[in-house]
Amino acid sequence: MQQFNKDKFKTLVLYVIWRTGELRDFGSTKLNKVLWFSDARAFEAFGKAVTGETYIREKFGPVPQHILPTLEELHSDGLIQAWREPFFDFEISRYRAHMPPDTSVFTADELGIIDWWIKHVAEEHTAASISEASHDYAWKIARLGEVLPYQAFLTRRIRQPSGKELDWVKAEAEKLGSK
Repeated sequence: MQQFNKDKFKTLVLYVIWRTGELRDFGSTKLNKVLWFSDARAFEAFGKAVTGETYIREKFGPVPQHILPTLEELHSDGLIQAWREPFFDFEISRYRAHMPPDTSVFTADELGIIDWWIKHVAEEHTAASISEASHDYAWKIARLGEVLPYQAFLTRRIRQPSGKELDWVKAEAEKLGSK
C-alpha cells in the first residue's frame, strides 16, 4: 500500500485552489472530486496515486481523509483565504490561493492528470453532476465512513446476461454438467 505523502497532498490542494479560486461555482465538493479523480486515475494509469491519500465514502462521494486539517493548515500559513457564500439554494465553501505552489513535486504525467481533472470538473460539471459521477459501483456498496481503496475505482457491476447471451450461458453450463 502506498504511503500518504502529506506535503504532496498539501501542494495538490493548494494547486487546485490556485487554478480554480476565481471560479464562482468551484467549492469544496468540486475540490474533493478533483482530488479523488486525480489520485484514482493516476493509480489506474501508473499503478500509483499522486498523493497516497485515504478517501472515505461520504454522502456526496469520496472525501479525502486529511482535507480539513490541510485546508486549516493552508489557511493558518496564510496561503489561502477561505469563506462561505450562498450559491443558489446552498451555501458553499470557497477558497482562493494567495500564491501558486511549487509544482516540482509532481511528475509531468501527474500534472497532466491533475490539470485534466481540474478542467473537466470546472468546465463540464456542476457539484451535483460530478458527485453523481463519483458514485460508482464501489461507492454504492461501501458503507458511510468506509475507506474507498483506489482499486475500488476499477470496480464495475457485472450485468445479468439476457437473450442470446443467456441461452449461450445455459448451453455451456449444460455441456459442463450443471443441472
